[in-house]
Amino acid sequence: MKDFKLKTFIVGPVRTNCYVMSNGTTGEAIVFDPGDMPDKIEQYLKEKNLTGKGILLTHGHFDHILGVKELAESTKMKVYALEKEAKLLQDPQLNSSARVHRPCRVTADVLLKDQEEITLAGFTIRVIHTPGHTGGGACYYFPEEGILISGDTLFREEIGRSDLPTGNGEQLVESIRQKLMLLADNVEVYPGHGAPTSIGHEREYNSYIG
Repeated sequence: MKDFKLKTFIVGPVRTNCYVMSNGTTGEAIVFDPGDMPDKIEQYLKEKNLTGKGILLTHGHFDHILGVKELAESTKMKVYALEKEAKLLQDPQLNSSARVHRPCRVTADVLLKDQEEITLAGFTIRVIHTPGHTGGGACYYFPEEGILISGDTLFREEIGRSDLPTGNGEQLVESIRQKLMLLADNVEVYPGHGAPTSIGHEREYNSYIG
């Protein structure tokens, strides 16, 4: 297991969790879902002498992407997202940014596929397509560290909403049951909002999964 740290920033009007996963050995980092406050995230990278290696998006809703462009431009990081989320990222109506009067379009530099494994900042990361909250939503699993970045797919004793464009409630539950519940009980889950949890806790206490 590598020397790593997971820093949480709570950003934007709906208190979105933005995570910075840093590798203490390489001095490199990955940013997940910078939904706002890109200057604060960049300041943290500089203070900790971290080199940002990529911005990974779990999905394209406004509260997860409003800080992407500015952070990507200032740090020269590439933006990664599931290929099936490309249209939503580009459409202010679909990603709800128009609804909050901050129309936003994001173009991912790297489009990912389900079950693809990538290496960033010295970490191996498995991409898990979990449609339901959005059609192209994804979770990011770190098998060596036992960590899952779950976006708005899975929360502590809850699941994401499915009433927004490209959402589907049955599909969301199926994604969690058939893909995330295959992971070990001790995998730590870091969601897009709220407190962290674990696969084992959700297997036992999440009423949507039983």
